[in-house]
Amino acid sequence: MSARWPLGPRRVPIGPGPRLNGAIPTRRLIGKKVFGLDGGSAVEIEADVLAQIRGLRDRVRHVAGSLVASVDGRLVAHDTHGIEPDGMAALSAAVLGLSQRLIETVGPGQFAETVTRGTHGYVATYAAGPRAVLTVVTGEETNIGRLHLEARQVANRLADLLDAVGSAGGGR
Repeated sequence: MSARWPLGPRRVPIGPGPRLNGAIPTRRLIGKKVFGLDGGSAVEIEADVLAQIRGLRDRVRHVAGSLVASVDGRLVAHDTHGIEPDGMAALSAAVLGLSQRLIETVGPGQFAETVTRGTHGYVATYAAGPRAVLTVVTGEETNIGRLHLEARQVANRLADLLDAVGSAGGGR
């Protein structure tokens, strides 16, 4: 059973890049990233965040990729291929901002999540506390209930992780 790529034909990066035995890896890792905190301090958290989003991919079928971005659109970590992660991080922050504004206007609490359905899959965006957003791209065969169950838990764990990082960095 092969799942269709939710964003159309897969885009393969052209030019030099990391290769394993001549093949382009399906999961690209970004270099060490830092997540800015209030006061300008920064803490490396990429490994912990990557573990969370990779676990999500392992638990939910047809997840094509996921990323975590700060609320201002900076990429924290990603597990994607065929998607330009920096641009997607900026778009994720824009979706978060629009969704928060919509919720504030209507008044039913705070933003939690939004799902956009396309003809070949879904893009789901989840608030990960006050500092970050989790975005998950899936194929059309994805069980959305299962995605929500798992992604909400991941978003909560990411919020806790980022709160702990913020608390540790707040005293500097």
